[in-house]
Amino acid sequence: MVHGVRGGDTVACAGEILSYRYRFYAPSDRFYERCVGLTWCSTCREYSGAMVFVPRNEDLWDPLADLPMPERERLVRSEVKLLDYLDRLVRRGIDRRASRDRAG
Repeated sequence: MVHGVRGGDTVACAGEILSYRYRFYAPSDRFYERCVGLTWCSTCREYSGAMVFVPRNEDLWDPLADLPMPERERLVRSEVKLLDYLDRLVRRGIDRRASRDRAG
């Protein structure tokens, strides 16, 4: 949970919470609808990841699609590096199809 309650204290950060979902399994796999969901705050660098359900017919934005395969694989192997890359896209204004939620 990003900006949640830990040990009775609320997190002081009021930064914007961003999220990104990506497919982990091939379309032919019976687990194709199980995807990785990440949420994070660029301000405090707190993040959370979980398996999430995404219907088979829902298209997901792939911000890594134009990267060379070695770079893409490097980012997918590390959530921290992936989130750093996604943060750079957000700062450049290339997050139009990414989900954005306001911290409450």
